[in-house]
Amino acid sequence: MDSKFKHLSLDNEFLEKTIFSNSLDDTKKLGIKLGKNIQKEDIILLAGDLGAGKTELVRSIVEGSGSESFVRSPTFVLINNYEGPTKITHCDFYRMDENLDEEELGIEEYYEDSATLIEWPERVKNNLPEDCLIIKIFFTEIDNQREFKFYSTGNKSKALLEGIQ
Repeated sequence: MDSKFKHLSLDNEFLEKTIFSNSLDDTKKLGIKLGKNIQKEDIILLAGDLGAGKTELVRSIVEGSGSESFVRSPTFVLINNYEGPTKITHCDFYRMDENLDEEELGIEEYYEDSATLIEWPERVKNNLPEDCLIIKIFFTEIDNQREFKFYSTGNKSKALLEGIQ
């Protein structure tokens, strides 16, 4: 699939692993593994073109965390919160006004109170914490297959990845 989408790239990111998902079920299993390991103050950035599976991955992360919340795409409200053993804040900045001052969003306040999952992080690049797990999702030539590349930017994000062997 030809795409003009440009993935987020941070100076301190380190490629830790690549996982291929051949189905929605594979993606769900991956998210559940992440969710079982997610903790307060974990930050996960989800980058990928439209339809790559970011929100589906978020749904399974929330499920894996033990939350019974229904996950809907926060595209129009930007931020949703899900209660559970680990509180999760889900941000989707796809429709964020390019002229909106990122500081007006106040997303930094969530970084200490919950695990934070951010879709379209390239739109808030200047307001990201130093240590986050970056998941870049790519379409492949095979129908329904996705390539997930996991990048750490510090010790906390690296530790989160250890649970998805």
